[in-house]
Amino acid sequence: MIYTCTTNPSLDYYITIPSLVKGINNRSDMEMFDAGGKGVNVSIVLNNFRIPSVALGFLGGFTKDYYLQFISKYPNIQPLFTSIADNTRINLKLMGPDAETGINAKGPHITDDEFERFRRRMNSIYADDIFVLSGNIEEEIKDRMIDLIYELTADGVKVVLDTDRDVLDRCVDAKPFAIKLNRSNIQDDDIADLAQSLLDRGVKNVLYSAPHERSYIFTESERWLCDSLSGSLVNVTGTADSMVAGFLYGVIRGADTSESFRYANAASLATCMTNDLGSKEKIEALYDTIGIEAYAKD
Repeated sequence: MIYTCTTNPSLDYYITIPSLVKGINNRSDMEMFDAGGKGVNVSIVLNNFRIPSVALGFLGGFTKDYYLQFISKYPNIQPLFTSIADNTRINLKLMGPDAETGINAKGPHITDDEFERFRRRMNSIYADDIFVLSGNIEEEIKDRMIDLIYELTADGVKVVLDTDRDVLDRCVDAKPFAIKLNRSNIQDDDIADLAQSLLDRGVKNVLYSAPHERSYIFTESERWLCDSLSGSLVNVTGTADSMVAGFLYGVIRGADTSESFRYANAASLATCMTNDLGSKEKIEALYDTIGIEAYAKD
């Protein structure tokens, strides 16, 4: 089974406005809510592949029921969120004519008892299951989440990390199955050198992607690159999460590294080309168009 975890999910409130003028009441053209969260995005793309997953994390307050209602429309996602007293955050997305402006809320407080209830859910995750931790981790639970990663890998769980650099650095010695890097967490490092240092410490797969850049995958024996994706790119939200889901789709099908990497890029491109997360049909249609090649550092 695949388990995805978003520790600080959100209801994203999208408002389209023709212009934004300070100091007056601005009127919108359109409003909509969506359920946000990187781990949830991974589960949605897996659902589109007809692959079941369990969605973990923390939900609470008056926003909890709406969030669960949104998840319920995906038949292959089993929501198993831990209930908390505080409200799940609402993020504001202002969609102007030229750009999107986001205001992200800090998120709820998670008590020790709430985290302990969440941790006990990990007892149902077994060796060779896959656990995907996505998104930034709040400081108040970061140390305990890192301890949990070490417990899971010690039990033989395949852990996939797509999170902030501090958590990645502190979890490398747990030897996770895969680490997903992006532009914000490679800092000034050379991608190939950083990936090799992670592999040398026991990480099995290192993926890298960023909008309008090449993507890479590194393993102990293979290195592949994909040139920056082209096409009618209308959306970057969820593209990295789609890449993780596409990679996992290849892995659970028994595909080799190059095939899994191709699925990863096809899923990312399918999401880029729509205002929604990529569908199975769109991803499979794009699969054969994805050009990858062996990478040798200059």
